[in-house]
Amino acid sequence: MGLVGIIIKEFKHIFRDYRTLMVLFVMPISQMIIFGYAMDLQIKNINIKITDYDKSTLSRELSTKIDGSSFFSITSEDGDLNELFQQRLLHAVLTIPVGFAGDLNSRASPEVDVIIDGSDSTRAVIIRQYISGIIMEFSSELRGGDELPINIVPSYAYNAELNSAFFFVPGLTALIMIMVSALLTSITIAREKEQGTFDLIKLSPVHAYEVILGKVIPYLILSMFIGIFVIVSGVFLFGVPIRGSYLTLLLYLFIYCLTGLSFGILISTLVSTQQAAMLIAMIATLLPTLFLSGFIFQLEAMPKILQIISWVIPARYFLVIIRGLMLKGNTQGELLLYTSMLILFSIVFLGISIRRFKAYLES
Repeated sequence: MGLVGIIIKEFKHIFRDYRTLMVLFVMPISQMIIFGYAMDLQIKNINIKITDYDKSTLSRELSTKIDGSSFFSITSEDGDLNELFQQRLLHAVLTIPVGFAGDLNSRASPEVDVIIDGSDSTRAVIIRQYISGIIMEFSSELRGGDELPINIVPSYAYNAELNSAFFFVPGLTALIMIMVSALLTSITIAREKEQGTFDLIKLSPVHAYEVILGKVIPYLILSMFIGIFVIVSGVFLFGVPIRGSYLTLLLYLFIYCLTGLSFGILISTLVSTQQAAMLIAMIATLLPTLFLSGFIFQLEAMPKILQIISWVIPARYFLVIIRGLMLKGNTQGELLLYTSMLILFSIVFLGISIRRFKAYLES
């Protein structure tokens, strides 16, 4: 009965504070609109597969030139290209057709086909620019001039028009939800401390886990409504598709919200004021998610120490999940590692929070 009572009490707090509710729904949609329309950024370690049907000296020279570039890493992965793209083992495929060398020698304009993973539109643009630059240099060396007789015919998987919103909207969802969920619970226990009602809980016949879960569950329900609201807004405002399972997306959103709320409740057990709780929650979610999750900046291009730090950023894993589900239609098996990390974060955060709160109740 203690757990139910705490849940009811928290729901009363939520519905009485209607101003906060308005902010919680207005802030995500405003951020989605502002960032979604305003952000259009452009961006090493590009896995490319070269299929050489010509098998000529010139085609091998072109392959060697791409292999010698610091931007590309030629992979020999075999299998279905769609699966390789979905598993992120491949970023681009370049196909050199039969007759490539003959066309070049006869001063005709051969075509090379390039398939690029367009789920990250910024990376896709850069890949095409790098390939174009290498081919232009190859052509210049071959002809002794600046002409580019080779026509590149690119196509972009998962984002044919390279719409930057397809890249940013899932990232914004990850950013908004970790901020909102952490903020929601970061002030709960801190508010009790400020209002002087925290000691009453100590006198109540409740266990530490009942208090923590009782404060997390109401906000978990609220966070899910906000998360669905944000995703639907992104779909209708920017036309971002959802190619994976809707139910799977809701399940992973639930896990991610739980991670954020668990982190927020942990913060709440560490501080004594709502102001401090909100400040820590903002700093601990906003900056790491922006810079160390892969939201804007490519993790592979960062120094090794920053890549290691990014392992403890929950948004890093949810970004792969939501982009995989919305843009690539990934299956649960392909996202199992990332989901497991979010569940681990939630268990650790909740476990520490319950332990700290139990120590307080016993003091």
